[in-house]
Amino acid sequence: MANDQGGINDLFDLTFTKFITPTVIRIVYILVIVFAAIGWLALVIGGFTSSVGAGFGALIFGTLGALISLLMWRVILELTMVIFKIKDNTDPANAA
Repeated sequence: MANDQGGINDLFDLTFTKFITPTVIRIVYILVIVFAAIGWLALVIGGFTSSVGAGFGALIFGTLGALISLLMWRVILELTMVIFKIKDNTDPANAA
């Protein structure tokens, strides 16, 4: 039977009865948001340091780029979660 303690024990579950990806995926998305914000901020600061025109260009295109990047990461992570939901819904062990 699977160990229900969670945490670090799931990392060393060699039978793969408990998946850690659904838990880790939330942390990954938070890190993506943080790194996108830091990258956007660095781009805007660098743009305004260069010139006002480059700063406004970085502000506009950097914002669009960050939003598109976040959208792509969100879709990829949601598709990963869908795979796990399919597994949960089709696993005979979960049948009532």
